[in-house]
Amino acid sequence: MLTSSHILVGAVVASRPVMRWWQILLAWAGGFAPDASIFAMVVYSRLFNGPGVDLWSNYDGLYWQEPWQTYSAISSSFPLWSLVMVAGFALLRYSERFKSLGLAVLIFTAGYFLHITADFFTHADDAYAQFWPFSDWRFYSPVSYWQPQYYGRIFGIVEMIAGIGIVAYLIYRFRQWPVRVAAALMVIPYFVSLALHF
Repeated sequence: MLTSSHILVGAVVASRPVMRWWQILLAWAGGFAPDASIFAMVVYSRLFNGPGVDLWSNYDGLYWQEPWQTYSAISSSFPLWSLVMVAGFALLRYSERFKSLGLAVLIFTAGYFLHITADFFTHADDAYAQFWPFSDWRFYSPVSYWQPQYYGRIFGIVEMIAGIGIVAYLIYRFRQWPVRVAAALMVIPYFVSLALHF
């Protein structure tokens, strides 16, 4: 899915209007974080390789090379992030001193897990090794969020409609203007994607 969709799903599931601003931010950040290595790769490529370098359209693109494959595996690892979530739960439940840290970890990993679970089901040829470090096995989904031969155009339309619906819901539900503005800005990637796909 588009990164903005992941952020919106994290926001709608893991944040509440009664939360403090930093807790709301953590839910949104959890939705973004698994894609951070991809954004880092793009920045790295532009700084050191210049524009026009193939990032992922061919199998010799930068995305398919090390260390980027390892970074993607780490950021998408179900076992690793399960441990982080369990640690957050343990801090929340069993530690008076670090209870707020445990809550912060749980809010963040809720958005994070929603992201990597959606990736598991929406990456076809570009699937991640999501059971790292135990296995480099990849689930090649029959549905892609972007590849037309794997229903990418249909999925893209459904994703855009759902994303705009989530934006409307967040604007309605949250009274804080920074949340409303951030939600409204999440619509921009849908129209860019629409222009690129069609």
